[in-house]
Amino acid sequence: MTSRTAVNLEPSWFEGVHAVDVHFDGRRVWSVATGSITAGRLRWPVALRPYLEGRTTMTLHDAATDRELGVVELRFGRSHDRIELRDAMGRPLAMNKWNRLGPVFDGGDVHLRERLLQSSRRIVDVLEAADFDVYIVGGSLLGYMRTGGLMPHDDDIDLAFLSRNSDPSDIGLDSFRMQRVLEREGFTVVRHSLAHLEVDFFDAEGHVEHYVDIFTGYFRDGLYCQPFALRGPGVRREDLVPVQQVEVDGVTLPAPAWPEAWLEYAYGPDWFTPDPSFVFTTSRWTRRRFENSFGVFNRGRVFWEKRYLARAGVARPESVDREAIAAWAAALPADAHVLDVGCGAGEATNVIAEAGRPVLGIDFSHEALSIAAADAVEGARFAYVNVNDRRDLLALGASLLASGDLWYVRVDDVLHGLTLANRHSLFRLLELVLRGGAVATGTVPTVLPNDYRRGDPTSWHYPADWFERELSVHRLEVEFGETSRRHTEHGVRDQVSFVIRPARREALASTTREDES
Repeated sequence: MTSRTAVNLEPSWFEGVHAVDVHFDGRRVWSVATGSITAGRLRWPVALRPYLEGRTTMTLHDAATDRELGVVELRFGRSHDRIELRDAMGRPLAMNKWNRLGPVFDGGDVHLRERLLQSSRRIVDVLEAADFDVYIVGGSLLGYMRTGGLMPHDDDIDLAFLSRNSDPSDIGLDSFRMQRVLEREGFTVVRHSLAHLEVDFFDAEGHVEHYVDIFTGYFRDGLYCQPFALRGPGVRREDLVPVQQVEVDGVTLPAPAWPEAWLEYAYGPDWFTPDPSFVFTTSRWTRRRFENSFGVFNRGRVFWEKRYLARAGVARPESVDREAIAAWAAALPADAHVLDVGCGAGEATNVIAEAGRPVLGIDFSHEALSIAAADAVEGARFAYVNVNDRRDLLALGASLLASGDLWYVRVDDVLHGLTLANRHSLFRLLELVLRGGAVATGTVPTVLPNDYRRGDPTSWHYPADWFERELSVHRLEVEFGETSRRHTEHGVRDQVSFVIRPARREALASTTREDES
């Protein structure tokens, strides 16, 4: 029986080989540099280990030449079934260049590439008509230059546009103009930063089937910059524009004027030699520069997308306390509307609607909202709002104010899973929305669990003193209710209920005096 930690192989297989493709039952699932294989011991990536249950024929290939290096039969656990690396939608999975497990073209829907390419062509047509200089980059450009098409282990198309500006504020305005142009044409745009957009395309069930990334390129201080990972010399403006038209798997797309310059800049002088184990290395200072200039509007979103995708479209009404939620909704004023922040798959939102309250559930997970929309009851509406994007939240607040309705807000089991900056953005939304005696209510875990993981926001906590301190800089105040214990995937956790309301005048005066001092 094989360990889920590592497997011992013949060291001579890797002599003179730079990188190895690992195949399970004939399909590539991972590529690894041989420098990380010590004395033939191949360690499994952490993201792959949960799938290692059953049998597979593992074949190793030289990533550069596709020469077979060795074959070994593996069995993990007690199952005799063949290992299937697929997500809840049945899409094949493989380790990507960010060392994460994600969908790939290889072994999947044979028509997916065609749909993705046609979607990209539509985007290019819209952006070129709006005077954006757009060109393919990344794995899309690399695949075209090597084979004339998309690489089998890729999962999207990468575009970039060359901004004529160099100041981050002006570049951000370019990006917002691009977003407006795309949304007017009916595209769904997800903002990663002021320099990075993602355009999503959905299947009939509301799942994200494919997407196109649009990065921003610009020149500053003599360097070509392309957040979030690239900044350096080696690319000139004339290497990028005017673009040339190339055929990628039969679809015409724009490419840089001199593709070799961009590829060497991004991947090094050996870019033409296949190395699927390649990983971008971005210096701490470059990443900090980009994040300070353009922000990060995507924190936590991928975690929740994967979490809800794993549900395979199934709502879990038993996961919420229906009786308590219905009683809370019934006690609201007769004219109250409800905003359910972080609604997830909408289980609680539907209970509120069934209690006779018009309710809007918001979330930044398309996968969660696809479940919610399919299961929605009368009186429940759902909308995508990115809590990472203060602009998105304030636009929501303005629309709720314009409705003239009385909005009570439910923020249950949400605040602890947000970053500090995102909590402040949410509190700004509450400052706008809470009018006419309306309040925001919810619960939050206050103690860190033993299995805390930085990448898992469900394991985070939000102590009461943090809550009070952060709220004190807003025109809001919090009152804590009872402390209770709740069974969670991280064990039994202490949680406290709370009510947020507009601060009283004397509290505001006190805050002002402290600020002035």
